[in-house]
This record gives sequence, C-alpha cells and structure tokens, in this order.
Amino acid sequence: MLVSDNAKAEEIVKELSDEYSRKIITSIITESLPIEEISRRTSVPVSTCYRRMHMLFSSGLVRADKTIIQGDGKKFICYKSTIKNATIQMESEKLLVDLVSNRDPSEKLRDMWSAVKSVEPSRISREINSNTASPNLLPRTISPLINTTA
Repeated sequence: MLVSDNAKAEEIVKELSDEYSRKIITSIITESLPIEEISRRTSVPVSTCYRRMHMLFSSGLVRADKTIIQGDGKKFICYKSTIKNATIQMESEKLLVDLVSNRDPSEKLRDMWSAVKSVEPSRISREINSNTASPNLLPRTISPLINTTA
C-alpha cells in the first residue's frame, strides 16, 4: 500500500524512526502478543509499551488481534503489526512510504466473511426485491440501453 499523503507518510516515518516503536513492531510481525509479553521480549518498559502502542495503533501500524480472558476475569489484548515491510522514498520534496501488509489469506477471508455476516438480511431482501421488479431483471442503469420493442 503506497502512502502518498505527505502528512500520513510523515506520521509513519516518525513512528518507524523511534527505536522502541521499531522493537515493538518487529516483535509482533509473526505473532500477536499482549503488551506485557512485548515488554518482556523487547526489554521496553511496560509503561513505554503502552504509550507507544497507543501511538502505533492510532497511526494504523498495529491492530488489536484478539482478547485473552483469564480464569480470574483479567483481560489481555493481543496486538499484531499491520505491516511486515516498509520502504521510504523521497522524490522532489515529496515523501512516499510503501507498506507491505502483514495479513495472511485466512485473515483476509475472516474479515470478508465478517463483513458479509454484518449486512442485515432485510437489506439484502430489499435489494433483491427492488432488482426483480424491473421486467427484464437487469439493473435499472442498464435496462434503458436495451431496445425491448424489437
């Protein structure tokens, strides 16, 4: 995904230029982890992990992947990097950032299925009924192009 908006590109470069942010991102490229585990693996203080994670989440470089609920009711949010690679280019006073998505096909399929499931059934039936009301079953935008008098 090419980020050509200068403000967004600068925000991403700023996040990636921070040593702690880079450590956090690289620790969660292959697996999602709770902040406490990220802190342990990267030797970044927990409070710093929380602050950086908030900034990384706001800029879209990490996402909440899953929530773990322990037997005592304590919740842990596991985070995963949304990128697995970044290339930064400077061209004629313009900053370009090319981000490679960190999503495998099963995650993409899960997201698409969630989007399909979230569509309300009554909306689907309304769309089907409105399309079948036209005499030749073609969308209204196409039917005027067809000469039905011949």
